[in-house]
Amino acid sequence: MARSNEAMRILDQTLLAYAARGLALFNKRRGLPEAPKRIGIIQPSAIGDMLLSSGVISAVRQRYPEARVLLFHGSNNAPAARMLEASVEPVLCNFSRPDKAWRQLSAARLDLVVDLTPWPNLTAMLARVSASCAVGFAPNPARGRVFDIAVDHSGRRHELDNLASMARIFDVHGEYAMRLRTDHCVVADSLPLDRLVVCHIAAGGRRAGEKAWPKEHWISLCRQLVRLGYMPGFTGSAADGLLVEQLRAELGDDANATLSLCGKIPLAEMGDLLRRARLVVSIDTSVLHLASAVGARIIGLHGPTRSFRWGPVGPQAIGLDSPHTAAGYIVYGTETHPEAPEVMRALKPETVLDTILNSMPSTAPASQTAIAQYA
Repeated sequence: MARSNEAMRILDQTLLAYAARGLALFNKRRGLPEAPKRIGIIQPSAIGDMLLSSGVISAVRQRYPEARVLLFHGSNNAPAARMLEASVEPVLCNFSRPDKAWRQLSAARLDLVVDLTPWPNLTAMLARVSASCAVGFAPNPARGRVFDIAVDHSGRRHELDNLASMARIFDVHGEYAMRLRTDHCVVADSLPLDRLVVCHIAAGGRRAGEKAWPKEHWISLCRQLVRLGYMPGFTGSAADGLLVEQLRAELGDDANATLSLCGKIPLAEMGDLLRRARLVVSIDTSVLHLASAVGARIIGLHGPTRSFRWGPVGPQAIGLDSPHTAAGYIVYGTETHPEAPEVMRALKPETVLDTILNSMPSTAPASQTAIAQYA
């Protein structure tokens, strides 16, 4: 579901769960329409979820090239909606207000709805009542019965594999891939890309604190990278800038060999920067998935989530998992663990540095030059 409040999540898992079971009793199990005129796609989740599901959105467009496709998204993932390769009409929808969301979808007079969220009962119900045919994920039999066509969703495989199963419903086979458009990054043109190690330290949403790698670990890693001739460059939103500046302040003189790009690069240009940089090191968040989509050399840092489930993919992608016994407790996004604060701490900077050195091309970075102009 969209990043809503805790009360809404509790409502979804209790009252709406019973309501969804009742609604499923009236399901007539229709097949895909031959020539729908208006299709709705529900994807209100995080930016990363929109990026991952972009391949399914392209599959729907490919199957129905003449249809009008409306993408019902949330305010938090609007920037990613504008990066989709497929031609769709973005529709901002507040799924934290079920009554308003229902009125929006109903007013669209849809022939087919595709729900790309894996677990919320709310979106499943909205899909069911908004069109004559509804397609969605079935992490359990109860949710699957709400849809006309239910696609198996497993927490024991990568999310891209779940999405590939959805794409096959629309006759798109072969290797699944994210389908995105990226713009040229003007800022990157003036950076020493052969030495740039992009570091993304901040996640969004209510699980951000659990996914974060400790600041002291970042400091230790960045000191070693600077000594090896690399330039750590921190990405993030403008709001992340304060956290990054606090980290750089603790680096002392080494901060002069780093830079902050927070708030300076639009999401549509970020993919170009990630593709051209020497390396990307990121926690589990949207930048990690974007780096995978553009084929960047990336190392993902995982603790609450496991890399086999949410990690980077591709020939230049490596997922590092915390060795903590509680690691991987988040599968769908709602799970908690009493030892959560210690999970990411158990992934040591020495492990990350060794992985970086083993994954880099054998050539050393160019001689370090003054970079005050980039700071």
